[in-house]
Amino acid sequence: MASYKTLSSSLNWATGLGNTGTTTLVTSSGLGSDCGTLVPHFVNTTLALEQPVVLLSFAQTYNHYLHIMRKMGVNLSKHSGMHFINGLTQNDLSSLPAATRPALTLHNKWPEFFRYLSRLPGCTLILDGLCLLSDTQGLEKAVWFFEACQRIVEQTGGRLVVTVYLDEWTEQLVKRLIRRAHYYLAFEALGSGTAAEVSGQLKAAPAHLYCQISAREKEFKPAMLHYKVSDSTVQFFSPGQSRIVL
Repeated sequence: MASYKTLSSSLNWATGLGNTGTTTLVTSSGLGSDCGTLVPHFVNTTLALEQPVVLLSFAQTYNHYLHIMRKMGVNLSKHSGMHFINGLTQNDLSSLPAATRPALTLHNKWPEFFRYLSRLPGCTLILDGLCLLSDTQGLEKAVWFFEACQRIVEQTGGRLVVTVYLDEWTEQLVKRLIRRAHYYLAFEALGSGTAAEVSGQLKAAPAHLYCQISAREKEFKPAMLHYKVSDSTVQFFSPGQSRIVL
């Protein structure tokens, strides 16, 4: 299993997740960095807490996530709390085997999706690759969809996680989302160049809405970690330290 405990400890996330009602924005920029690296962590941690996960992907098919999680020792098809929404294609996928069939194909079915989400209180909603919605339907549509999802998640005591690939075309989207997020995690290429033992670095900082979190909660600490991605693990460690799988 990946050493996400190192990351959670560094951020003072006692459960491995942000507080309920919060939004976490995850971006990646630079050669080799991938904001999707954290998706398995949010999925597995939420399921371990016996809470539902809604994974809406604009970037990948369900098989992609099933394959990654299987390598990490997790069989998603056995978890009734796992709900996958197809945002990648417009095709009817109802004929797929039950284990790989999405619960819903989005394709502009906004009201149907919002009703589905509202019936899952306390869920972690993951919008993987929201920038692709911005590419196809425009910036304002992507921001509207994000804000609608955020309102539902806040009202039902859940959490929202959004991943965006940051470049010159998505910069405005990221700026808009940061203003509506509590936590900001940025995957970047190493400033010193490539290294065999390090895939890149992760910078974590409070985002614009962090000040609204109760002062009684543990403080979210800005952090900078290095990470290494291998075939079945993701290892986070402090710069200058050797990587350890926890």
